[in-house]
Amino acid sequence: MKVELQPSNFNEFIGQTNVKNTIKTMIESSLKQGINLDHMLFHGIPGTGKTSLAGIIANELNRQIHYVQASNLEKKSDLITILTCLNEGDILFIDEIHSLNSIIEESLYNAMEYFVFDLIIGVDANARTMRMNLKKFTLIGATTKLNMISKPFKERFGYIARFNNYSKKELCQILKNSAEKMQVKINDPEIFEISTFSNFTPRIANNLLRRCNDFRISMNKDVIDQETVKKTFYNLDLYKLGLGKEHVDYLKMLRENFNEKWVSLETIANLMSIPKENILMNIEPILLLHGLLIKSSRGRKISSYGIDYLLDL
Repeated sequence: MKVELQPSNFNEFIGQTNVKNTIKTMIESSLKQGINLDHMLFHGIPGTGKTSLAGIIANELNRQIHYVQASNLEKKSDLITILTCLNEGDILFIDEIHSLNSIIEESLYNAMEYFVFDLIIGVDANARTMRMNLKKFTLIGATTKLNMISKPFKERFGYIARFNNYSKKELCQILKNSAEKMQVKINDPEIFEISTFSNFTPRIANNLLRRCNDFRISMNKDVIDQETVKKTFYNLDLYKLGLGKEHVDYLKMLRENFNEKWVSLETIANLMSIPKENILMNIEPILLLHGLLIKSSRGRKISSYGIDYLLDL
């Protein structure tokens, strides 16, 4: 059976200290007052604990949490189906909430503020509005693109929390906790090395730990040692800092074709035969995070650190 590594309470949740403390205070206050917990909006890069923390909130409140992808809410009927299934105090978690269309977003306004839903019955001159009362709930939205959420929608969330990148120290603690849950032996140097390949993200760290454990088992070892980690990363095509082949190819292309000169995204996409969206979403963020790439209105260019990185490969 696959071991569940997600934290189930605040004590197990490592990192995001200010966010965690604020939410703990909000929960305590709402319970003492006997009122509904305010709606929350979580934003940050993928894998930093947004979904995990929403689950912990539900556990702390002893309420059910309902997970839904924003892309699955296309029509008002999709939304009302979910809202009418909620019990008093339940949590509704909408992932990638920036993807909601304007009809669904605006339909949530009254649901969030007044816990009512307006249905239009009939058409044209015969149309009339029927107001449906909803049970009080807490909406938690998660997004990687806060800038795509409208101001009126953002203002309906009582707390907007930014999820920051994790430090190596925090990642090491998460990896230690996960190894303990998996009942896997691993020493501190190997834990630290995995953390340096994790791009400051717990989800990536835990996935790498699982893969290292797979290779440990295959190699008939009792402990995840240096040999196990190196073999795992080699077979996963991972380079230093956790970069993949596409990231290294991107840096090499900039270095070999443009040295330290500025180049447009369109030119890069054409040279690499990669869609611009893929470059923006999957390649550049990690390079920018590690300071290997410089990006401005003039375009992109490899940084001096990026050049050093290639020389060390």
